[in-house]
Amino acid sequence: MKKFVLGPSFEEMLHPEKIDPKIRKKAWEMRTKDPLDPINLFNISWRNIDNEIYYVVLPKELTGVDANIIVLYGKEFPTGSHKVGATYSILMEKVLKGEIDPSYHTLVWPSTGNYGIGGAWVGCRMKFDTIVILPEEMSQERFDIIEGYGARVIATPGCESNVKEIYDKAKELKAENPDKIRILNQFSEFGNYRFH
Repeated sequence: MKKFVLGPSFEEMLHPEKIDPKIRKKAWEMRTKDPLDPINLFNISWRNIDNEIYYVVLPKELTGVDANIIVLYGKEFPTGSHKVGATYSILMEKVLKGEIDPSYHTLVWPSTGNYGIGGAWVGCRMKFDTIVILPEEMSQERFDIIEGYGARVIATPGCESNVKEIYDKAKELKAENPDKIRILNQFSEFGNYRFH
């Protein structure tokens, strides 16, 4: 039986200063030292080590309006995208409810990009067998990143607009092994919306 790997709570993602300071410090150090270390789950936050939010205020000269336009950016998340937070939220909710177990279930993340990358990173850090379904015409970089995180990739026909094929393949995998396969669909999992 695989041991559960747990990361931050929703409260700790929102307020990382509530994470045990030793864990927070080690996680911050591992961002660059070993980005695949599961301790990096504690770096899933919109805030840096100094508790500053990742954002930029766009200059009025650029926007052409008097109102401040503030952009949050996710490039500092473990995968370079905030989607890692959505995938972590979905997965943690299912783990805590006892709906999935890393010693038995295989996670399937249907995606055209960042959601699948986030699922690969989170799933493998939490010791799950992880599959990402991605259209074959997506960039080679996406395939390489997903495999580099330790997940398997299944390529479906088409490009980013061929979403139906991704979900058809997910349903096919589920039909082949309904007890073992767990499809984590970003559009139907409330954890995705909760994180956003």
